[in-house]
Amino acid sequence: MALPTPQTEQETPERRTSFRTKMHDFMRQQQIRFAQFSTRVNTLHVMQWAKRYNPSQWCYFTASTLLLLTAFTDGSYLPLVALIAFVGLIRELINVFHRIWSTTLGKSFTLITYASTANLALAFAALKINLITGVEPMPFIFTLGFTTLVLMPFWIALSSLVMFMLILILANIWLLISIPIRLIGIPLEIHWEDKHRAMLTMLMRIILIPIVLVHLINVMLPYIGQDVISDQNGFSLNIGDDLSDAAVNNIESNDDMINIGITEQQRLVENVIAKFIFYFEAYPRSACIKSDNEKSVILDDYTVLLISENNSAIHGYDYIVKKCVSRASSGE
Repeated sequence: MALPTPQTEQETPERRTSFRTKMHDFMRQQQIRFAQFSTRVNTLHVMQWAKRYNPSQWCYFTASTLLLLTAFTDGSYLPLVALIAFVGLIRELINVFHRIWSTTLGKSFTLITYASTANLALAFAALKINLITGVEPMPFIFTLGFTTLVLMPFWIALSSLVMFMLILILANIWLLISIPIRLIGIPLEIHWEDKHRAMLTMLMRIILIPIVLVHLINVMLPYIGQDVISDQNGFSLNIGDDLSDAAVNNIESNDDMINIGITEQQRLVENVIAKFIFYFEAYPRSACIKSDNEKSVILDDYTVLLISENNSAIHGYDYIVKKCVSRASSGE
């Protein structure tokens, strides 16, 4: 049997290297062709079509689709609808804010609004402290700032609620004015940012804003609390006489379940504030005589607020106002 010549042994690795090089070049060419094809598709069709709509419009399209699914299926996507629509509306509000802030008059109006809101937030925080402790909130300096921070979601929801209500009113008025004007052939912009499908966007905005408003009110209710707004203030809902007893009982049971959920969330917010008062505002040592398990907050020259833990209390603590008996006068 003849042995292979040295020339044959050298040709085999060269052929393998050549085959690998050809396969590598082929795969590289296919990747380049696929990338070019994807670029053409995105550039000519999808991307150009998508760029016609701004991000807020995409939020409205998505929210409207989920709203249709909620209407025609058993699933409930209303919280997600409200969240997505809220993102789109907030984006538009930010753009409007930038336009207002760019003018001198707009800066003045914004600063006045911020100052008024901050003053109202402090007043509401002081009222919340008063409802928890039962005394005037002046001694609770640190708790006042902490309560304002805890109630921040309430103020964000409230400001958004006011702005969305204004947008809803103005949008309906503008839509009623613009439709007959456009029908007679006079071009009129429906919204300053919508470059494509402005009429459809305005209709979706009008439909989605009430849903967002309802969910914003649900966010605000635990922060308002039943102690601030109650039936004793004259606010009540009268049920008509034409309803049957079963319908009335059903409505009352549903209201009770809702009120229980709101009350639990309200207590959670208030318990956080109460814990802050006990651990950071009240002091374990005092110039007034007190028990070892009590903490004190000096109210004035004659009275002291004594705070003690009590698991059966509403917020987990008892608040008792007593006359301050000086430890020095008692000989301690």
